[in-house]
Amino acid sequence: MPEKRIRKPKKVDPTLPTVIHAHDTDGVHHAVGMFNLDVLLIPEDKVWVAQGLAIDYVAQGESIEEAKKNFENGLERTIDLNLRMYGNIDGILIPAPGAVLQEATRNKASIKFYSQVSMHEVGVRSQQALPFDGVSYLQMRKAA
Repeated sequence: MPEKRIRKPKKVDPTLPTVIHAHDTDGVHHAVGMFNLDVLLIPEDKVWVAQGLAIDYVAQGESIEEAKKNFENGLERTIDLNLRMYGNIDGILIPAPGAVLQEATRNKASIKFYSQVSMHEVGVRSQQALPFDGVSYLQMRKAA
């Protein structure tokens, strides 16, 4: 009998953005995990804009906290909508434009991690979202 070879999983950089999507065979129940997402917080006039970097998703609010909350809630709803319409989240997995990524690179020292896991049942509006406690919000200073 030949010897079984066990492949060791590749080491993954724990600081890189990671997205996991799992679903059951009927495509109704989905679990989506997004880990180590970086979000750039930009002051614009009287609002704060929260711009995802690894994913091109944007939300805004009148305060930093409101922008973060709107980003988290809106991203969960966007995931749900993509699952209901397409059965996957491929359309969400597009990086932010180059100009945004360059601006984030200039403000790299402020990066923290953001992660979220959400459960979705296609055809049912009520989802259970687990806490967003690892988002990397990068806050830009207001111009003088």
